[in-house]
Amino acid sequence: MVDAAWYGVALVVSDHDLTARLCQHAWARLFPAGDPGALAVELDRLRAESPPRPGPRAPRALGVPTAAEQAAFLTDTYTRLLAEER
Repeated sequence: MVDAAWYGVALVVSDHDLTARLCQHAWARLFPAGDPGALAVELDRLRAESPPRPGPRAPRALGVPTAAEQAAFLTDTYTRLLAEER
């Protein structure tokens, strides 16, 4: 999901805990998990019409940290772990 948002690729996923966030976005198509019929319907729908690509704000809308935030987290974690070893 995160890579799809970052790279601007439309997403088709089974219904799960991220549904509340994803259902708000036209680029994400959801179907109930364990329902092959629903998946088939969604695939037919995708063949007829491709969903829009996620925009540049998609990662932030899903709560994905920016590259700078991720780097800061990793740096802080590394620094903390070094300090704890001493």
